[in-house]
Amino acid sequence: MKLRELSELLQGELYGDGDFEFVGLSTPENPKERTVIFCQKVEEVESLKDLHVALVVAQEVNFPRYVKVNNLRLALARFLQHNYREIHPSGISEKAYIEEGVLVGEGVYVGPFVYVGKGVVLEEGVKVYPFCYVGEGVRIGRGSVLFSGVHIYPGCVIGEGVRIHSGSVIGADGFGYYVGPEGIVKLNHIGKVVIEDLVEIGANACVDRALIDQTRIGKNTKIDNLVHIAHNCQLGEDNLLAGQVGLSGSVKTGRGVVLAGQVGVADHVRIGDGVVVSAKAGVSKNLQGGKVYGGTIPAMEWSKWKRLYAYLLRVPELFKEIRHENKNSPQP
Repeated sequence: MKLRELSELLQGELYGDGDFEFVGLSTPENPKERTVIFCQKVEEVESLKDLHVALVVAQEVNFPRYVKVNNLRLALARFLQHNYREIHPSGISEKAYIEEGVLVGEGVYVGPFVYVGKGVVLEEGVKVYPFCYVGEGVRIGRGSVLFSGVHIYPGCVIGEGVRIHSGSVIGADGFGYYVGPEGIVKLNHIGKVVIEDLVEIGANACVDRALIDQTRIGKNTKIDNLVHIAHNCQLGEDNLLAGQVGLSGSVKTGRGVVLAGQVGVADHVRIGDGVVVSAKAGVSKNLQGGKVYGGTIPAMEWSKWKRLYAYLLRVPELFKEIRHENKNSPQP
């Protein structure tokens, strides 16, 4: 690909030799000759001056050939989508087991050792990789991909352009029980999971089915590896949930919510549009939209934390002493 063509693809400004032809992509940390490199920092550019490479940057730099773009991250996404598209197979493996009444669209792939239950609908271009389980009555929308080892329990609905990575489980029973003198009695979950269009779910994530109605993941939401979404949750559109986030039952999020790694949310909490919650925070009450929330203590030297923890343990005692002193101090 020539640098001029790259400039047109990225809708950027071309500087230098537009006929420079590169043969791949590399990084500032591990540069390779005749590649294009996306650079975030000026310091990275300085280290590449002696190499026969092209750059993509977000500002003007002192380099013989580069493309300047408004948004470097977006430019990288466009470049990868254009030059490194995923290639998926088609066809039904003889080693797959498909029950009666399954509807299969054009270009569908069902790999070896896949089980597809009765009444399943696999729309055009769906890809189901080896060792997946697709339960009875599931519907999977056009162009969706289930990578190896995904389990979709019966009755769930998967939208178009959805990607679910290996080991994830969609539609397992929620954690719902009656606890009383009779002991622990299971609540049979008869609801389902609905995953809307363009959702991506990382590896080993779990989305539990609703007790009666539905657990829903909103359009274009992206869920990282090792995330748990409990029964009856309702996630809005364009959410981002990072690794090890855990949502208790019936949590509801608005549009554009971001939950950083290891955020935990208590049951029935409502989170407003545009909320950002920092890593390891615990959310126990409703959050107003458009704000950033947190509350964890960052990692620090262990000896310093032990001293701080000792002070924290004395806080109730200190407040008690202050109240006692105020009570006995002479009034003006």
